[in-house]
Amino acid sequence: MKKTILLLLFASFTTTSISQTAKRIVIRTIKATGGKKNYYNLGNVNYDLEYRTPPGKGATTLVANETYVFDGERSHSAYKEHSILGGNGNIVEGYNSEQAWVTFDGKISSDEKANGVAHFLRKTNYFWFSMIFKLLDDGVNHERLSDQKVNGENYYRVKITFDENVGDTQDTFVIYVNKRTKLIDQFLFTVVAFGLTEPNLMITDTYEIINNIKIPSKRKYVKSDWEGNINGEKYSFTNWTNIKFNNTIDNSLFEK
Repeated sequence: MKKTILLLLFASFTTTSISQTAKRIVIRTIKATGGKKNYYNLGNVNYDLEYRTPPGKGATTLVANETYVFDGERSHSAYKEHSILGGNGNIVEGYNSEQAWVTFDGKISSDEKANGVAHFLRKTNYFWFSMIFKLLDDGVNHERLSDQKVNGENYYRVKITFDENVGDTQDTFVIYVNKRTKLIDQFLFTVVAFGLTEPNLMITDTYEIINNIKIPSKRKYVKSDWEGNINGEKYSFTNWTNIKFNNTIDNSLFEK
């Protein structure tokens, strides 16, 4: 009986220790990226977004000017190209921390699909931009995985999952933290909202330093497996340019 109790206590201690070690890795990478407090003290951000999937059937292109206010995770986008919603006129999306909306040529849309796309993109685009600083939010779980060596660099790997009440869907991430720089050079992710439960591998090509924050401004992703082995042949690309923090923004911008 005593032996069983000791084994259970050891298992519990080991699990807790692994979780704490994973969390410490995340804390260090957030600090190396510029610091959570420093990031949120900047208040807001405006930047140009370019997102392209490989050409061919079902290809997606999004070209837009994005604005986020960190308080309430408010989000706004004015599009130059929006292949998902097609040629329905000038497209603007917004999210006021409670409700997402979309307009075509200045007119509010009641189309269910269009509003669903707006809700997804407003929440998702904000998350992608602020992701590193959200990894210590309530309801985020951290699990230490085995280390890996990729392209001559040594990496810590941490699995990120979310409690059921966190977000609209609960995706899974595996972040690769460079042991030398403490930065996230790549990560695996799912998109459960679109039924994609097998991972893609997101690779950061460029970190850009703005207001002492390191921003992964040029990235690409491709199909892979959970060990980070690339299965796909064609990459999708995301570029963030003209990034400016601490702008003067009227919160009415985000209202329907």
